[in-house]
Amino acid sequence: MGRALAKALLDRGCTVHSLDIRPDAKSIPGVKYFTGDIRDYGTVRAATEGCTTVFHCAAVMNFLGICRPSVRREVYGINVTGTENIIRACRESGVKALVYTSSHCVCFDTRPVIAGDESKPYAKRYLDLYGETKTAAEKIVLGADGAGGLRTASLRPGGVWGPSDDCYMFSKFISQLVKGKLVATIGPAGAIIDNTHVENLVLAEILTAEALITKPEVAGGQAYFIVDGEPMNLMEWLRPLIEGLGYRMPTRSIPALPMYFLGFLAECLHYIGGPSPFMTRLEVHNLTAKFTFRQDKARRHLGFEPITGREKGMKECVEFYKKHVNVN
Repeated sequence: MGRALAKALLDRGCTVHSLDIRPDAKSIPGVKYFTGDIRDYGTVRAATEGCTTVFHCAAVMNFLGICRPSVRREVYGINVTGTENIIRACRESGVKALVYTSSHCVCFDTRPVIAGDESKPYAKRYLDLYGETKTAAEKIVLGADGAGGLRTASLRPGGVWGPSDDCYMFSKFISQLVKGKLVATIGPAGAIIDNTHVENLVLAEILTAEALITKPEVAGGQAYFIVDGEPMNLMEWLRPLIEGLGYRMPTRSIPALPMYFLGFLAECLHYIGGPSPFMTRLEVHNLTAKFTFRQDKARRHLGFEPITGREKGMKECVEFYKKHVNVN
C-alpha cells in the first residue's frame, strides 16, 4: 500500500518522503527514502521535516491473541508508541495533515454487523493484538486533531488486496494453496466480510488528505470505513484467484467451532514455545463472521467512490501471480 501511495503522489507532482524499516525498500525513482524504525523518534522526526502531509501506513500485523509479554511489548511499541512518535514529529515539523491507516477490525468483535457505519463503537474485546493496538492508535490519532495546528483523520479499510509480491492478504494464502493445504472451507457459506482494493484505499488516502487541508471542519477528527462495496463470503470471493491459478475450490466444509478451538490451541502452544499457528482464532473468525460496512460518510465528506472492483482486480491478480509466483 505504501508503494502504491508513493507512486500516486509522485504522479500528482508531490515531493515524497518514505520511511521504511527495510533497507532495501528503495524502488521508486524520485522518492526520498529514510530507513529506520518508527519507535525511534529521531528517525521519524527527520522523515517528516519539510512535509505538509503525513500518511501513516506502518504497522505490524500480528493476529495472535495469546502471546508472550515480549511479543505484546513489540506490537504495542510499533503500532501504538510508533504512532505517538509520528504525532509528536508532525507537530514539531509543522505538518498540517495526518492520515492514519487504521482497519475495520477496530470494531470487530464476536457480534455480527451487516452494513454498519461509523456510529458503531469500538469492540469491547479483541481476539488479536492487531485489532487491540490499531484501536489504541486510532484513538490517539483522532484525539490529536486540532492540537498544535495538526488535523487528523483515520481510514478503516477491510482486507487490503491487489497485485503485489508483498500483499500480506494473498502471500500467505497462495503459499498454502501451492502446498496443497487448501482442502476444505471453514464455517457457513452465509459468512460475509469486506475487502479493499489497494487502488481504492490510495484514492481515499489522497481525498482525505485534501479534505483535511480544504475543509478541516468536516474531515478533522473523523474515521471513515473504506471498502470495495462488494461484501462476500471470503472463500467465494477468492474463487477467481484459486481457479485462475489452476486449482480447484474445495468441496468439503469444516464447522467453525472445531477450527476455532484448534486456533486457540495453536496460540497456546505457540505461547509455550511451539511453532507459529497455521491459523489463529481471529483468522477463523474472519472466515466465519458476518461483518460488513457501508461508506456513506466517506461519500458525503470526501467524495469517495471505489474505482476498482473484484472482477477487474482479480483478473489483474491472476495475471500477476502467474508471472511472479511458482504456482505449479
